[in-house]
Amino acid sequence: MLNSRDVDLLRPDVAANCKIWLKRCSAAGLQVLVTSTVRDSAYQAWLYEQGRSRPGTIVTNSPTPTFHSDKVGLAFDFCKNVKGQEYSDPDFFQSAAALAKEMGFSWGGDWKSFPDLPHIQWDARGVWTSAMILTGSLPGEMPLYEEEETMTQETFNKLMDGYLEELRQQAPGSWSAQARAWAEMAGLLKGDEAGNMQYKMFLTREQLAEILYRLSKQ
Repeated sequence: MLNSRDVDLLRPDVAANCKIWLKRCSAAGLQVLVTSTVRDSAYQAWLYEQGRSRPGTIVTNSPTPTFHSDKVGLAFDFCKNVKGQEYSDPDFFQSAAALAKEMGFSWGGDWKSFPDLPHIQWDARGVWTSAMILTGSLPGEMPLYEEEETMTQETFNKLMDGYLEELRQQAPGSWSAQARAWAEMAGLLKGDEAGNMQYKMFLTREQLAEILYRLSKQ
């Protein structure tokens, strides 16, 4: 019987996203352990007997593997990697599943008839069903998840400084020549310590107040 927890035995696109999910969970402080990836028909049949012809709690309603099948590799199970707390923390499963759902996975915890908190699968956001898998119809490739880039305040400040410096160096348009000559002659605009008038720069309220004050003195 085959019952593996090897992520690399999943379909390549699902395996790649599973590994990204594990990294995201780790970054979020969630201690995740993958407990099952693919299984064969013999193991699924043995699992199905649990709670029926074999002692234990019923854990599956399918005697044949679907998303977990070693022929498709579209699902994996997980638990909390803390001894004694593997399955006792619903908030943990909710948080880990939320990260998976952001990536496009579906979560067994959302199922109405038979919630399965440790289960995650790629079904093209709920389009593919177990019945479809059994007929050999499989969802297309799962897009590789990419984190949105976040900009730090430090990076933003550097970019803004560069942009402002670029504006300082830009020459004014010819259409404003007469108005600029008048403003400079009237002493309304005096430029910086280097004599750069910075005509393409933004005008702050502080600068506007100074210009209006100079104008009022004319």
